[in-house]
Amino acid sequence: MKKLLIAATAMSAFMAISSPTHAGNMSLSVTADYVSEYVFRGVSFANTAIQPSISISKDGFTLGAWASTGLGQSSANASDEIDIYGSYGWNITPNLSATLGATIYHFPQTPGGLFDFGNGDASSFEGYFSLNHSGALSPSITAYYDIALEAFTLSASISRSLSIADKTNLNLGLTAGFVTSDNSTDYEWATASASLNYSVTNTSSFYVGTNFSFNSEDFLDFPTTNDITPNDNLLWFGTGISTRF
Repeated sequence: MKKLLIAATAMSAFMAISSPTHAGNMSLSVTADYVSEYVFRGVSFANTAIQPSISISKDGFTLGAWASTGLGQSSANASDEIDIYGSYGWNITPNLSATLGATIYHFPQTPGGLFDFGNGDASSFEGYFSLNHSGALSPSITAYYDIALEAFTLSASISRSLSIADKTNLNLGLTAGFVTSDNSTDYEWATASASLNYSVTNTSSFYVGTNFSFNSEDFLDFPTTNDITPNDNLLWFGTGISTRF
């Protein structure tokens, strides 16, 4: 019941960082994903999870929230998470854009409770700046700094979308980066992704996808059995729906 409440709370908040836009009309986007593993920057945070999100955008500004809540006995001890963030995107040239934003990562199961976002044990604050190019492979680079964790992250990504049938695209992506922190282990990671996206309507779509990630350290994955074994290679799957208004 608690996990369902957290998921419902996040769905009524707002979503994720979006691509820069300067459309005059306000838009609302809602998504819901199911993943076989929750992996963040090459590290497993939980096994199967539901991850709802919602966002609102206008004139380059985006406000949103994203949540993750574990499912099943294997994820019973994984922390639920609610991320709240905002960003502003603008065009530098016709092909180059920039985004400036910030995210609050909140873990309501830690001391402080569901809405105690100011509690240092339950929340961290991260700012970021990214550059995005609209040319071949849509390259982008993003720098992050988490104040609470004193962690600097730099990541780069490329992606390609291929039309393979009417209303169906094959989306391919590759992201690599490194994390350096005064409070934890420094490491590098990379993630490759592939998904099939089907447009149900002009404003709604459905996807199924697979991802493979590895990191330079043997981090402890969230256990699927009573044994916790280090694993620096992760394969997981996802499916979800999205719609915008």
